[in-house]
Amino acid sequence: MSSQPLLPSPRALRRIVFPTGLFVGAVLVGACGGGDDGAATDDVVVDETTTTTGAAIVVDETTTTAPEEQPLSPPTTRGPAPVLDVDPIEGFGAINVVSGQPPYSGILAQLDADRAVVQAAALPPEQAPGTAPLTGLPLAASSIAERPAMVVKIDNTAAARPHAGLNDADLVYVTQVEGGFTRLAAVFHSQTPSEIGPVRSARTTDISVFTSLNEPVFVYSGANPGHRVLIRRYDMVDLGAATRSEYYRAADRPSVYDLMIDPTVLWGIAESIGEGGAPPAHFEYRNETTGLSASAQAISSFRIDYPSAAMEYAWNGSGWVRTQNSEPHLDADDIPIAPENVVIAEVRQVDTGKRDSAGSPVIEQQFIGSGRGWVFTDGQFVRVVWTKPSLDAAATWTTPDGVPVPLTPGQTWIELAPADSVTIGDS
Repeated sequence: MSSQPLLPSPRALRRIVFPTGLFVGAVLVGACGGGDDGAATDDVVVDETTTTTGAAIVVDETTTTAPEEQPLSPPTTRGPAPVLDVDPIEGFGAINVVSGQPPYSGILAQLDADRAVVQAAALPPEQAPGTAPLTGLPLAASSIAERPAMVVKIDNTAAARPHAGLNDADLVYVTQVEGGFTRLAAVFHSQTPSEIGPVRSARTTDISVFTSLNEPVFVYSGANPGHRVLIRRYDMVDLGAATRSEYYRAADRPSVYDLMIDPTVLWGIAESIGEGGAPPAHFEYRNETTGLSASAQAISSFRIDYPSAAMEYAWNGSGWVRTQNSEPHLDADDIPIAPENVVIAEVRQVDTGKRDSAGSPVIEQQFIGSGRGWVFTDGQFVRVVWTKPSLDAAATWTTPDGVPVPLTPGQTWIELAPADSVTIGDS
């Protein structure tokens, strides 16, 4: 990857650049949570090594011994393989992380990244030569292949829209946060928008998103102290706003929903410090001779109902046009969001033990193990089983008999949905 300048781009009229101290101390606290999404108002941790002095260091409060890891025999073909529990996620209790903060009672941050909890259902996806690993499309330049992915946490409430840069993301994860609202984790790699945002805070759910990307750049506005300590246990390039001055405020956006980044600047920083790795492929992709599963069915629309948000997708002949709460989802250039693929994973949700300013539980969605799912591509859908053996493994999406379902090359949205929240067509 060629060297990138470390200065902000010249679009200065829309920006207010803050010195690090002023930015962190006076501005960022409001960006980490709150607003009309009911999200927690997170405290910003500038450096966990100084803010947690004298605090308890991740100590398991239970006496239960977790099951020993068992060696796995990965499947030897790309075809069917059983999904078997090999190390069930159990035997964990709440742990103290930072003094004065509630104990963490989630699961993800207590797992080693490579700990397998289920047998793999299929071999990992293969990347075709000359294509982007996260879209299956031809790469514009070979140098892009070697740069790390960039995971950006983005607000997803009405006040935060329109989103900047979202149509240039390779993958977009939709996760549920407190209050039943949603937040996005957009993964950028093959394209470089001039601006991305509005950037918001991290949750422990994000651990199951970024760990499979081989040390990506992680971009977020902050996190509560305990959760930030836990998130930083895992391999990623932490370029969060708590320790960087390159974030800026867009003058034409409302307060709290105005924190933006220039990805060229942050990729340049990652290169200058020599951190980050190229992401592996995350999906199988179809070509001109590859058909869908025999179980695929034509469909015109579907929806996902979160407790406080409804997402609907309608097929337009080339992509799934997205609406949120009956409003068209447009980017900052008034271009509709219409990904080529949408995949849905029903995931388990647990209370992490923290409460937001409104008293709502801060939940953790556990995208690990296996569960029910759906793949929507080319105007059709296939019922699948999603399987993610470990945090650092890419999920596979297979038919019930274990055959991987290929996607159409292009952008993919991954909805981490609560149980029984999906409606297919008019059913």
